[in-house]
Amino acid sequence: MNAMEMKMSEVSMHHHDHDHDHDHGDGCMSSHAMTFHVGVCQEILFNGWKTTTGLELFGSAVAIFLAGVLYEGLKYYREALHTRATTATGDSQVNITKNECGNQGSCGGTAVVKYSMLSSGHIIQTLLHIVQSTASYILMLVFMTYNVWLCIALVLGLAVGYFFFGWRKSTVVDVTEHCQ
Repeated sequence: MNAMEMKMSEVSMHHHDHDHDHDHGDGCMSSHAMTFHVGVCQEILFNGWKTTTGLELFGSAVAIFLAGVLYEGLKYYREALHTRATTATGDSQVNITKNECGNQGSCGGTAVVKYSMLSSGHIIQTLLHIVQSTASYILMLVFMTYNVWLCIALVLGLAVGYFFFGWRKSTVVDVTEHCQ
């Protein structure tokens, strides 16, 4: 290799390292690890959310735990709204179809609800679907930090949320889950 090729190779290697490891002046080298780790220094979701101490990481883990609980609560709330719509009578915006479920309008204890496109129930469900989809992907990105403590906090938050809200659900299969 001649001198010019060696210099270009050296610059390229330095540039490559610079792109992936950054010293933020706080003693933390941030890199986007693709393996599980237990480090305290962590960038979470965006540049402004960084942890450099154990206390900051703990606080972030608590916030992620609560986000997991709230996510499960949102899933329950959407189902509860849907269930309430199936028991609503006289609402011209919701049609409970009997021809698909027999004369009694029940399909083994459930009813098929068809909202009209511009009904308030469908608009509310659509807005809640947007919130749930966004939250689902954000929580997935938190897990993809591969920080063991944040992953544990998220899984525990989802478990506690399911414990609090899941017992009230009328179905076992979660048809509203977005990241499966």
